[in-house]
Amino acid sequence: MNDKSTLERALELARQSSCRNLEEIRRTLKTEGYHGIEQHLAGSSIKKQLNAAIADRFRANEAAES
Repeated sequence: MNDKSTLERALELARQSSCRNLEEIRRTLKTEGYHGIEQHLAGSSIKKQLNAAIADRFRANEAAES
């Protein structure tokens, strides 16, 4: 049983993992045993949030490297 909801874990992956896009987040969630992933990540709002979190992480990593 997962302690976090699908959305919570997806946002965590977007902010803190090596996932580079939504497809990698979906695959990771599936591997971790989450269900109903497509339904949870189908809305345009959550997609925008996840993509923004991924972009923010990449910008932060680039800034740290320079």
